[in-house]
Amino acid sequence: MVVISIIMKSSSNVDGIGRRRGQSSTTKNVSTSILIAVGAFVLVSALLFILSVNLSSIKDNDATTYEKDAPPASTGIIRNFQNKLRNNEPSSNADEFPIWGEIMRGEVHLVNIDASGIRMTKDGYIGAKAVFCKLDWDAYKKDPPSLPMFRFLVSQSGCEGRRNQIVVDLAQITEKTKAYDKSLKLQNRSDVRAMDPTGFVFHESRVGSTLVANSLTAMNPAANRVYSESNPINNALKSDNPQLFRDVVYLMGRTNRIEEQNMFFKVSSIGSKRISVMREAFPETPWIFVYREPVQTMMSHLDPAKVDVQKNGRIMAVCTRARRSPPRDLFDLVEQQGRRVDELSDQEFCAAHLASLCESALRELKKSNHYGKAVEYDGLIDKLLDDIIPNHFGVTVDDKARQRVFEVSKTYSKAKTRSVDVNWVEDSEKKEAHSTSEIRGASELFLSQSYTELKKYSV
Repeated sequence: MVVISIIMKSSSNVDGIGRRRGQSSTTKNVSTSILIAVGAFVLVSALLFILSVNLSSIKDNDATTYEKDAPPASTGIIRNFQNKLRNNEPSSNADEFPIWGEIMRGEVHLVNIDASGIRMTKDGYIGAKAVFCKLDWDAYKKDPPSLPMFRFLVSQSGCEGRRNQIVVDLAQITEKTKAYDKSLKLQNRSDVRAMDPTGFVFHESRVGSTLVANSLTAMNPAANRVYSESNPINNALKSDNPQLFRDVVYLMGRTNRIEEQNMFFKVSSIGSKRISVMREAFPETPWIFVYREPVQTMMSHLDPAKVDVQKNGRIMAVCTRARRSPPRDLFDLVEQQGRRVDELSDQEFCAAHLASLCESALRELKKSNHYGKAVEYDGLIDKLLDDIIPNHFGVTVDDKARQRVFEVSKTYSKAKTRSVDVNWVEDSEKKEAHSTSEIRGASELFLSQSYTELKKYSV
């Protein structure tokens, strides 16, 4: 329309000349102008149409970038499936879920979640992603000390790269797997089922928790699935969302192995600060907190013969990682001792960090209604076999299971290889003897009180 206006204006500018030369000339000029205007309009419209199609294509490509990694659900298929459930017409055919089949059939496992984009809704949450990959559980069950942490199993299984991963929406896949599992149950089929959590293992750090995980696996490898410091559980706890935590546990508990009956989670030490999330999600699931005599624990972290020291003299250790950005509860704990965080030595900061884990566990133990128990490192294997596993976790320990646990306990819990000296040797007295005055002083200042209190809740 702009083009027509300009051309008509040009035509009006030569009207005077046209009148002097005759009316026929004027009519001819106007007709030509109209034809040019119509042609220009058609050309511009065509260009605008092509441009809009290209922009739409670009937008669609951007929208499906995530979908390439996380295939979208077939809404019609899922709705039809859920209608069958409501009408008591269950269908357990995983082919009705062509995009999600491997997940539905329990052939791949939850190896990570991303809850950084989570948003709460009136019905729950949206925005969390779930990462699935096929894990080599047989490798871990055959030799737990060789893959002592979940991340080693993930790496061994080739699940670190995106090539073997399936990324989907966490809330959606939970809903779909529950619908699929319900259909199987209605038909009295056990092709795939979800195990409830048998027990959770929290700990102070460097206190024998990996030995606990290895023992739980070794006692009955076929029946027990053990997750040792897995990313999905750690990240779910960080979300402070009990519903998301329940969903993650449900997905991790799904199995297509009929012999698997029990599922345990050994949580990273920092997870001890979020035992409340687990308790809200699973209020009647038993759990333990493993701890150790303070100086021995400190030496496991800060043994002068093993610890790394930076050029500025700062100690590099797990218990000092938060030094640059200490959490609020650590500030409060330090202030209660009349000190300031910025004036603490590395030994004192380490002790304060460990004390914050113990204090968090103590708060939950005091209101756990006996579902939580403290377990001291001293005599750990006997406590597991004679009390914790059979009485607290409710799993039978026969002679064969006991022998397998004793065998695995002879190996350093984080051996990862059998090529060098991996035999475990009791080192409590050695740690006490080699401790420094700084370590003993820091232990007394920050850890002695919580250690005494934890004994009140110990087996």
